[in-house]
Amino acid sequence: MKPLSYRDRTGGEPDFRVRYRFLSQTEGGRSSLPFQHIRSDFLYAEDDPSEDGIWCIWPEFISHDGSVLPEDERVPAEGVADMYVLNAELRPEHKRRIRVGIKGFFVEGARRTASCEVVEVLGLRDVVP
Repeated sequence: MKPLSYRDRTGGEPDFRVRYRFLSQTEGGRSSLPFQHIRSDFLYAEDDPSEDGIWCIWPEFISHDGSVLPEDERVPAEGVADMYVLNAELRPEHKRRIRVGIKGFFVEGARRTASCEVVEVLGLRDVVP
């Protein structure tokens, strides 16, 4: 049985889409590429994680043809990911902050593992402030 995508699990579309690049180990990133549905959090590039915190916004990696990548394969070092804000109460805050061109990071604990840039606003555009 095929694992459900976040879209299937939530019954809604992603909140925004990013173009990402995983950082190499020499850049302070991971030693190997992750599998689909890694629970990386999100950090806005202009934020200080010790003051502003990190956000539970999880990536779902997308193939070149637009389909969700399978869970049993490592994701590419660079590509596109749909992003899902986990706490619905915080969606208005992210609607205020997310726009095309915003830069950020995937983070695992205190480590920045990938750099990313918002390329499209999706479900957040419909959030009522």
